[in-house]
This record gives sequence, structure tokens and C-alpha cells, in this order.
Amino acid sequence: MTTNHLIDQLIRNLTSESTHKALRFEDFIARIKPEGERIFRNIFQLFHDMIHYHIADVTDEYPGDAESIGFLQYNLDPLFIENTEKPFFADRLFSNRLVNLAKSFRMSSAPNKIYVFKGPAGSGKSTFLNNLMDKFEKYVRLDDGLMYEVVWRIPYEEGGEVGSRRLDGIDGKSFLDALGRDGKDGKAHARPEGVTFFEVPCPNHDNPFLMVPRQYRADLLRELVDDEGLKKRLFKHKQYQWVFKNEPCTICHSIFDALSERFTIKEIFAMIYARRYLFNRKQGIGVSVFNSGDDVEKQTIRTNEKIQSFLNEFFQDSNKVKYVHSSYANTNVGVRSLMDLKARNIQRFLDLHGIISDEVHKVQDIEERIRSLFIVLMNPEDFDNMGKHTGQDSHELDQALKDRLHEILVPYVLDYNTEIKIYTNTFGEQIRLRFMPHVLDNFAKTIISSRVKGESKAIEDWIEDDRAYTKYCDPDFYLLKMDLYTGVIPEWLTKEDRASLKAEVRKAVLAESEKDGHDGFSGRESLHIFNDFYTRFSKKRPITMRHLYEFFMDDHRNYSTKIPRDFLKHLTDLYDYEVLKEVKDSMYSFNEDEIRKTILNYLVAITHSVGDTFKNPYLNYEEFVVTSDFLDIVETHLMGYSASNYQRSKFREEAVAEYASVTLARELKVEGKKITETRQFQEMYAQFTKTARENVLEPYVGNSNFRCAIKEYETSDFDKYDTKIRERVKVLFETLAGKYGYSTECSKVAVLYVLDNDLHRKFK
Repeated sequence: MTTNHLIDQLIRNLTSESTHKALRFEDFIARIKPEGERIFRNIFQLFHDMIHYHIADVTDEYPGDAESIGFLQYNLDPLFIENTEKPFFADRLFSNRLVNLAKSFRMSSAPNKIYVFKGPAGSGKSTFLNNLMDKFEKYVRLDDGLMYEVVWRIPYEEGGEVGSRRLDGIDGKSFLDALGRDGKDGKAHARPEGVTFFEVPCPNHDNPFLMVPRQYRADLLRELVDDEGLKKRLFKHKQYQWVFKNEPCTICHSIFDALSERFTIKEIFAMIYARRYLFNRKQGIGVSVFNSGDDVEKQTIRTNEKIQSFLNEFFQDSNKVKYVHSSYANTNVGVRSLMDLKARNIQRFLDLHGIISDEVHKVQDIEERIRSLFIVLMNPEDFDNMGKHTGQDSHELDQALKDRLHEILVPYVLDYNTEIKIYTNTFGEQIRLRFMPHVLDNFAKTIISSRVKGESKAIEDWIEDDRAYTKYCDPDFYLLKMDLYTGVIPEWLTKEDRASLKAEVRKAVLAESEKDGHDGFSGRESLHIFNDFYTRFSKKRPITMRHLYEFFMDDHRNYSTKIPRDFLKHLTDLYDYEVLKEVKDSMYSFNEDEIRKTILNYLVAITHSVGDTFKNPYLNYEEFVVTSDFLDIVETHLMGYSASNYQRSKFREEAVAEYASVTLARELKVEGKKITETRQFQEMYAQFTKTARENVLEPYVGNSNFRCAIKEYETSDFDKYDTKIRERVKVLFETLAGKYGYSTECSKVAVLYVLDNDLHRKFK
């Protein structure tokens, strides 16, 4: 491709992305029908749409859970990580807070508040705000981020004064006619050519629809909008109340009034244009971010001498239209942010509070209605510092501002999955390959444990008997909270506690998270600690829990002082439980059909005596001989290895009675169930399977051949072992790899760890 072709292609791309021609007012009105949902957005609705535009996907791990609280996994990588100078990692707790805030903007008219994102130093607040503003600025340049603002194109008058026309007593259709349209086909009358004009932009970025007098807006929209869904939302939903209630800014109102003395309504609306409202942080238009060291503006009143001179000359009166405004006008229907609450930003913050409280900002004699989204970043101690700065008691100051502030917490990361993303972003995805499964997770959990408060009234009220968890969870339930903070309900919960995990319990636990993440290892510290750890152990293949324990308990590093007492011991216990479960699950290779056949033979066998032969009606009348060994094997799986002969005899009697009176007499004969659908069969099947899984290692513990075969898997020496051992080891390694992501090397380490530490006895 030649240079000229490349340049032509570049021009075409830039033209499609950057050309934003102003629309005549009648063309803007015509766009309400296809684009009304986007045209009628204030800054709060735009914020909602911008956030949801950047959600890559949403995960609900428990979609059928009747006790779901909507604590979902929102992937906000496109908003905070992709195409950013410095990524911000939003954990699940913060993502839900942000999305819920956006939803509240969408569902109602946002109150006059300052939105304070509060968190400790090092939690990433500045990065969050910079990325948010950057994506906001880019979003309004997309079709999805469409925003319009008013610009006046006033012709240089050549002739005498034109007669006026009043608006009294006309409806929506008549209003369309007054603009030179018939209200049906959406066509605009052509504007005379050769007319020169002077452009006067609205400094407050008013939506052009506000130029329609309030009393005509409802009729106009009823005439224009065909979509009944949109029409219902416009007239019924709170977020659209501004469309009918808001007045244009003082400057636009003054221009309209002044023009109405000399021009017809049709001629006035021919001077109103709608152009794209584009944010530009560098120029402070639409988006503005103030750092604490930025100079306070000396000239608080802004004007444009050229525009003011034209207006004075055009209207022959310097008082007709005063083109003056404040810097707040630049970010009207936009976002005004304070990067922190220190130094000069303290006064800016207090000024914002005054504007929020009064809803009006005075510029000389002009009143400005400021309808912006105000965002402030704040450290927890900033209120105390602000009190010292103003000479007020910090508690009194807090109470005075309380009604006008909406706090959104930005603590240190509390989701270990997000903590790991931070490590892989900094050190590369390849670090995962150096760790045993679960160990990298456990490093992140150790860091997060320093950020979590020990007491949890919500968990204390929920879990009545914590003795069931002594073998694999800490007594303060740090590990349980960490899982719940990631949206995961751990499998090791008892049936009773899982059943009692109601929505109100989960809400209470998540509400307690607001107390967490304000101290402990900061984000910067955690990266330093991980670098120290990885540098020391990266040559070890693989990195194990022993390395993790040694590192954090090293007295020279002094990290253990920030970690809860005995946390690493309980973390190791949980690791042992998880690895044992995965090895057992991978060893388990019972054939489901064989288990089914065994249970069906047992149900018939218990109605006979040892030595009897019967034909099983549930298995195509296959012959079966009742033996003591068969009954013992089945009952061992159903009752456990420790059951006495008396207990087994009692169990068998009760099973025979249930089989005769319930399974046969009612479920099979009356209810017409299949034998495999009966409660007795299903309970026996489930218990047999559970026991088989739990005891799958028993035949191999202490078996030196099995242990050696594990070590020599995928070597030439592996073939010397008997077929049964080779097949079992092969199934074990293949399942660990396919189901749990273990490499061959990690599988060997894990299985030997289980065998050498007698983990099957630890959790028996």
C-alpha cells in the first residue's frame, strides 16, 4: 500500500471518529424518536451507562440460589485495566459498590450529594479516579456516549426588526408547526443560504431540549415518541424528571428572551443548534480533576470579551445578556473531582458543599444552577485534618457535612483472586507455574489476613457449633470470610450451616467488610513482600506451603506481627484438607453402575439368609449368592469401619423393615416409582459413594510399591509395577491434571505430601 493510500485511510478513520457536525434544532428534535434513550441522559444516567458499557461479563456462581443477594462478579477490566497507563484492580466488594452506585443513579433522580471515595493511603484511589475519568472522556466520544449541548448561531442582522410571535395556547403539534415542521414526517424546512452567523456556545452545556419552554415539553414528547416503553419511562420514572422540570441556564434564557423581542419563534429556534458535548480533562471541559497543590483560581468570574462584545452590539444593550459564568460551568453536566482532601482542596471541598446545599452558585448578579457529579477522594484521617484547617471540631464538621456526603469505600484489596491479579500483572503470568496449586492463593490470603478484623458477630450468630471446623479453619473464621468476600460459599461448610446461610446472613457478613481493608499490608507493601518471597524461592520447583510458612514466620522479616496469631497453621490445615480431597477424588474410580448393582443386590439380600441364592428382580433376575463378606463390605460403606456387630445387626433389621413397609408397599406399589427413585436406594447410594471416596486411599497407605510408583511415574521404571497399581496411578495423575490443573511434577509432590503426612488420618 502506497503512502498516499495509507494517509487516505488514516483520514477516513479520523473522519469517522472525529467529525461531529452541529445539528439544527429541528434535526435534533427528529433524533429524539430513534435516540431518545441516549439524548435524555443527565450526568448521573451517563455515569450508569458508562460503567455498564465497560463491564466485560458478569458471573453468578449460584444462579438458582433462593437466598442470593446479587453479590456478583463484575469483570471491570475494560474500565480499569485495559488500555490504561496504570491499572487499578477492583475486587469483588468494590466492584459491587461501584455498580450498585451506578444503578442507584439510573433508577432515581440522584440527590444533591458529594460522592466521597474513601480509603487508606496506598489503596489505589488516585489510580481509580484517573482511569475512571480517562474512560469517561473517551466514552462520550463514542456513539454509546452521545451527549448534546446548546450552541447559538445568531445571524448578523442586516434589515430592520422582525415581528414577534407569542407561544400562548399552543400544543405539541402546533409547537412543531411553529418550528417549520408538520410533526409527522420529521423533515425540516431548508434554511436560506448565504446567512452568516456568530456562534455563542452555552457555557453550562445545557441539553438543547431545555430550550423548549417547560409547559410544551410533555405535549411535544407525546407527539414525537412512538416507543411506548420509552414514553412510559420518560413520564413515570424519576430519572427523567429533569426533562420536564429543569430550566435552561441564565445565559441561554436571557438570549432567548432578548431574541423574542425581535424575531419569531420559528426564527429563534432556527438559531439554536445541538452539538456533541465532548469532555476534555486537559481543558477542564466536562471533566476536571484538582490536585491539592493546584493553585486556587484568582479570577473566579469568567467571560468571553469577543462574545460579550457581539451580544452588546447585537442587542444594543449591555445588560440584555451577560455572558459571565464560573469555572463550575465548564463541568456542568459533567464530573468535577478533587484528587484528595488536603491543602487547597479543602477550600474547594467546602465550596462544593456550599453549592450542593444551596443548589445555586452566584456569579455577580447571575445565578448558576450546577448539575454536576462531584467526586472527592479522601483518606480516613482527612476529616481531622480539615477540622484543624478550618478551626472546627472534626465531629461537628462531620455532622454538618453528613447529609451531603455519600461515602463509597476503597479499602485495600480483600479478594484474594484480585490480589493474585495484581501479582501477575506486575511479575507476569508465568509466576503461576512456579507454585503448587493453592499456594499462590494462600500467599494472597496471608497478605489479606492482615487487613481483616478478627471479630465477626454475623458469623458468631450464624454458626452455632464451630467445633466441626477445628481441623481446617481458624477459630475467628478469617478463612471463611475471605471465601465469602470472593463470592464463594466453601464446600467444607456443614449441611446445617449451609442451609442456614440465608440472604440476611450473607448481607450481614458483607456489611462487616466495610470495617476491613483500612490497615494491614498496603498494596505497595504487598508487592514488595511478594517480590522478596518470589526472589528467594522462585528457583524452587515447585513452591510449596513449607516455603510460605518459613518466609512469613522468619523473625528477621518481622511480617508475622501483622498476621493473626496461628493463622498460618490454620491456613496449612485448610490446604491439607483441600489437597487430600483432590487426591482422594482423583483416586476414586468406582464404576457407578457397579455401585448401583451392589445396592440393588443388598436390598434383596437382606431379606434372605447367608448362603441363600436369589434372582434379583431389579437386575433382570440375575442370580446372586448371599455371603457374610458381601454384607460386611456394603455395611462398612453404609455405616463406617467402626460400627460394631450389634450396630450392623440393628441397621440391617431397620433396613429390612423400611424396605418392606415403605419401599415396596408404598413407593413401588402405590406411588409407582422405580427402585432407583426410592428414598432408601438413593440414601444408600449416596452414603456408599461418599464412604468409597473417603476411604479410597486406605488400601494404598503404607504400600511401598504404590509410593515408589508415584515417584517413578512417566519414567522407564514405572513399567515394572503390576497392572493394578499402574492403572490406579495413571488415573490419579490424569485426573489431578485434567480436573485440578496439576502438572506431573506437582502431582507427585501433592500425593507424596498426603502419604508422608498421614493426611487421611488427620481428617478421618
